[in-house]
Formats: sequence, structure tokens, C-alpha cells
Amino acid sequence: MFGGRWIHEANLRPFCESVAEFSGYRFDDSDWGATEGALPGTDVERPGGWYDYPLAGRIPLTLLVAADPGSSVVFVRLEGEADDRTKAQIDAALHIFSRYNAS
Repeated sequence: MFGGRWIHEANLRPFCESVAEFSGYRFDDSDWGATEGALPGTDVERPGGWYDYPLAGRIPLTLLVAADPGSSVVFVRLEGEADDRTKAQIDAALHIFSRYNAS
């Protein structure tokens, strides 16, 4: 597992699209609809409060997201066997999407 950081909620879709690109998965509107629709039922503080979504690309990853109720951030983690290059790309995306508003 890696990631485990918060990003601005408004940046969740571009983050998902970026991670999918790094892993060789095409993240489309149906993927976003599933992720966005599940987010209100999540809570970073609640056991089992994370939503997991598979990114079945060249590098299979599972994206986990959880809302932080009362704030404008979401927490994200990833599971899978990413290579060093992909992990570095994801770390850079986490840094960018937690500091800047991409929307």
C-alpha cells in the first residue's frame, strides 16, 4: 500500500485520471461516476469507510478513497505492485493535487 495522503476534493477526478494513465488504464466517465457516487458514503475515520476501485491496467492497482466529512479534502491510497517509476509519478501527483487546485 502506498499513497495515504489527502488531496483537495476538487482534484479527485484529475488525480484518478493521472494515476490511471501511469498504470496504463483508461479512466472514463463510467469510472468517475462510480467513484464520485461512492464518495458520500465514505469516511476516513470510520472502520471500513474507504471505497476501493480497481484500475486494471498494465500495472494493476486498486485506488482507495475516503471523504473527510466537514472538510474539502479526500484521502487516497493505492494498493498494487507498482514499479519505482510509477510510484514516483504517483507521489508527484499526490504532491501537486494536495497543494494546488487543478480545477
